[in-house]
Amino acid sequence: MPLFEGFDEWYARHKMKQGGEAIGPSWGDVKGNLVALALGTLVWTLVTPNIEDCKEIHWRWITYIFARTFIIGCTIYGGMHYVMYGGSSMKGTFDKFNPVWPKEEQHVRDRFYTMRSFLINAAMECWLLHGWATGQIPFYDTLMDHPGKTVAMFLAYPFWRDLHFFIYHVAMHQEPLYRWIHAHHHKSYNPGPWNGLSFTVIESIVTFTGPNIPCLVTAAHPLLFMYANLLAFVNPVYGHHGHSNLSGSYFHYLHHAKATCNFGMTLLPLDILYGSWYAGEAADSKAKKT
Repeated sequence: MPLFEGFDEWYARHKMKQGGEAIGPSWGDVKGNLVALALGTLVWTLVTPNIEDCKEIHWRWITYIFARTFIIGCTIYGGMHYVMYGGSSMKGTFDKFNPVWPKEEQHVRDRFYTMRSFLINAAMECWLLHGWATGQIPFYDTLMDHPGKTVAMFLAYPFWRDLHFFIYHVAMHQEPLYRWIHAHHHKSYNPGPWNGLSFTVIESIVTFTGPNIPCLVTAAHPLLFMYANLLAFVNPVYGHHGHSNLSGSYFHYLHHAKATCNFGMTLLPLDILYGSWYAGEAADSKAKKT
């Protein structure tokens, strides 16, 4: 590598060789976050109990949260699996990064652990709702009560999400944490949709602290949590379905294929600073774990 290089050369060296992901914020990121915000708004306004009803620990509202979360998760992850890997006539019509199809045992294993993550996510949401309802965790219920703060938190959250993911993900790739916590997720080096949240219990909890932490640091509107939680809950299906279509991530596919690169995300390209950024190769569709 030359001692000095122009921006064009630098960008070409770091640009993903497949998939079209940008380096840093892109219009694709904006669209993805707007979709999550729209879904979060629907979840908050249509299928979330009133916060006042969550003051008492009661089976009715808790069961409702668990059922709602489980249905949303199975619809999204199961739907993506059916279209790309299941019985759909569209299977094989997409551009798959690795042309080898995973064995059914992998899908069965990942389905079980991802469904367990759905339940952990629901439990953590119940804890937050109860904290709001009892006054133990401050919040505000009118967006215009703090308009500047609200806008700032919504704009800052995607960057916090990337930073949070990078920090704990790099940590989990160090021994003995890798062996104890994260190695399970990397059993699928040729991932499918159900691998997205296929975690140990500890990794599931750490992952879903991302949406919770901002709400604990400062009073926030519940819509921020719903938006942030939808990002943490839904976006892994795109990073793991293994195709360049439907917002698939070649960047994260390479992480599963190689296991020693691309620990973060492309919105906040911390891997470049860490020295772990890998852009792949134009003909790297058969990348193998090293």
